[in-house]
Amino acid sequence: MTRARTSRLVPAAYGGALLTLAWVGLGVLHLATGRDLGAGFQPSYLFLALVVLLELWRRSPARVGGDLLAVRPWSQLGLLALLAVGLSAAGLVWRPAEFPAAERWWRYGKQVIQLGIMFCFVVIPAAWTRGEHRWRCTLDLLAAGVGLQVVYGALQAVHFYHPLPWFRELDGWFTSNPAILAGSQELYLGEAFTGIPRLRGTACEPLYLGSYLLAVLPLLLLPERRRWHLATFGAGLLLLLATWARGAWLAGGVAAAVGLILARRAGLRARPRPALALGLLGALVLLILAILLLGGGEALLLPLRRLGQSLNLRDWSNLTRYYSMQAGWRAFLLSPLWGVGWGQFAFHFPALVDPLGLQSQFAWPVVNNYPLQILCETGLIGLGVFLAAAALLVRAVWRAVGAQPAGGWPRGEGRRWRVSLAAVSVAGVWSQLLTFSQFNLPHIWVAVGLLLAALQETDAPGGAPGA
Repeated sequence: MTRARTSRLVPAAYGGALLTLAWVGLGVLHLATGRDLGAGFQPSYLFLALVVLLELWRRSPARVGGDLLAVRPWSQLGLLALLAVGLSAAGLVWRPAEFPAAERWWRYGKQVIQLGIMFCFVVIPAAWTRGEHRWRCTLDLLAAGVGLQVVYGALQAVHFYHPLPWFRELDGWFTSNPAILAGSQELYLGEAFTGIPRLRGTACEPLYLGSYLLAVLPLLLLPERRRWHLATFGAGLLLLLATWARGAWLAGGVAAAVGLILARRAGLRARPRPALALGLLGALVLLILAILLLGGGEALLLPLRRLGQSLNLRDWSNLTRYYSMQAGWRAFLLSPLWGVGWGQFAFHFPALVDPLGLQSQFAWPVVNNYPLQILCETGLIGLGVFLAAAALLVRAVWRAVGAQPAGGWPRGEGRRWRVSLAAVSVAGVWSQLLTFSQFNLPHIWVAVGLLLAALQETDAPGGAPGA
């Protein structure tokens, strides 16, 4: 393979990683081998690994590493995070769980590797996305990914009411990743099932699909968008509602509030789009008519009842989170400085949770709050690195959107739009992580990478080098 051809294959492989971000339920190794190897290997992992291998073939490892480390200060913070995770290994010795040592160290090693993969989903988009052309390519791929989820979600809805014989086999492929749970398929409300489907796309879990949509939908409003991106945005909003994921809805409210604050700070004004307004209004009318047709007048109150369910202390979805966070806090108290060890929470869970909480988890307990997971597994050291990164990111965004653009549209103003909407994406995704802690979802980290790409752009024509 020639190096020139490799240069053409790199964007294709990266595009495959973006297009399959939500295909987290498809287990590549499980389908290929017929066995659960415990790797949770997703299609986007495969494409990203191909990007790295092609880049190493095309250029020297030193140059590739130098480009990634040039994403400062974020690359250094990533290295500090890996160092904190490394120090957390002391927790396996200082506060070991009552499980075989080989099993605990194996879990620790796998989780460290997985976190390293997630960091690649930050630095590669941050280093690659430069200039208007690459932003437009990125939006095309993200919009296509949302479109696939809309189509697949529609098929799920049809299959729920009228089973499709071939869809069961197709869905078996997209739920073949043992590391991702195949979650709720029907809305449970008022201690009874309602007969309304919860759409989960290829992400298996409605809350994971909601998280993916929170990451992608704000980006579809960027100035580089095409007309069909707006149609995809509207359909994606309806799909977000159809997940019935309370955490995603509430995080969407946080994202909207952040968007309004940043828009006021930047003085941004959206260009009037009568066609878009009419399209969204039409979609809302169709949604209301569909709800009335399927559930009658009372169905219009279902979203409010669903949100109100968050306060129900007898709801096991709420109790699951309560008991997992209770055990997470107690795990932190076992080893406050460096934590009990990365990936070790589940081993400590049975000994720490109240007896009733033993019934609240699946086979592998999780903290259900990502910052709390960082605190209990890496201690105050790890949480300090996390909070430092968050504070620096907030400061960088605040300064970028408030700076006066050095050029007219699309150079200076376009950069502020990118920073603002990418920040909305990150705010939505990461605020939802207060209610779950499955961190091996690539879109969570790609959102951060695209925000870093927007922050690093200059006001010079054509963007940064590599455009």
